[in-house]
Amino acid sequence: MPLKLILTGYGYRISKKNGLLTISKPDGSKKEFSIGNLSMVLANIKGLSISGDALRLMIKHGVPLILVSRDRPVGKIQPLMLKTNIRLKKEQFKAQNSELGIKIAKNIILNKILNQVRVLKRLVRTKYSTRQDIVLKVDEKIQEITSVYRKISEEEVYSKSWLISKEAESAKHYWEAIANILPREIEFNGRRKKYENPEDPLNISLNYLYTLLMYQVWYAVELSGLDPFIGYLHEDSSRRPSLVMDLMEEFRQPVVDLPLINYFIKQKEVEALDSEKKLMDSFRKELLQLFFNTLEKNVTFMNRSAPIKTHIRLQPIRLAKYILGFSNSYRCYDVVV
Repeated sequence: MPLKLILTGYGYRISKKNGLLTISKPDGSKKEFSIGNLSMVLANIKGLSISGDALRLMIKHGVPLILVSRDRPVGKIQPLMLKTNIRLKKEQFKAQNSELGIKIAKNIILNKILNQVRVLKRLVRTKYSTRQDIVLKVDEKIQEITSVYRKISEEEVYSKSWLISKEAESAKHYWEAIANILPREIEFNGRRKKYENPEDPLNISLNYLYTLLMYQVWYAVELSGLDPFIGYLHEDSSRRPSLVMDLMEEFRQPVVDLPLINYFIKQKEVEALDSEKKLMDSFRKELLQLFFNTLEKNVTFMNRSAPIKTHIRLQPIRLAKYILGFSNSYRCYDVVV
């Protein structure tokens, strides 16, 4: 299995020697890696240096370099995509203002809601089957989420803004259920996005891992030939890739939420944040290991058994075929294990 090289400290140097990638630590120690055994390198941008030869070697072998600053990825260096499908981009843009586009948006929302229900049922079944008080509270939230799902399914005329409002309603019930499931020591009182400056470890961890997931999906979208900024659910913006945000919705619950919540339930008390409410280096390493181990899990989806990371790569390709009319339907990723 190819290695994911994660350099979370400061002051690393990446160079090339005798065809090998050499990693030098600030203390002077070195370690060499065969480029053929690497699938990616993730490094803290502070104090990082990389030689041109090392960068050329990584690009030649398709090994991306993800740059991280203050708990979040800020950039990615990867091989330049030289091929593009003009017809696909035209059809992708045309679908934004057609029934096809709104159908894709509705499909994504309905699937996300079902994934939320799947996560809640799995957590209750595997962690709290004997706690009737928790089971009843979570079941009440599942019923409310199911009611939102039913409203969306039965609505014949709807807009993107209406879909987003229903998604927000479902998410409110979902995170309220998660708050009931988590141990009180975690101090999780509801979902808080990064701009809301959360101070609890779960929200900060969620925001960190969602950003990592975004880069995984973004790379897959680029490989498919789709334009990352032409989406169907999220609003177009030059600051964020709307199609990437759309396709991320399929993977938030199975790839980030469930593994992370299971981790916090198991650990209960987690030493995750420093005095400035930032992720500690030691805990960040655990999050990275949890995330990339999840991507390596083998699951069966659409009659194909493959690691989750492969299904992430395949979903934009499947969407592209649907947009081009080569496929009659598009099925969102719905495996929660």
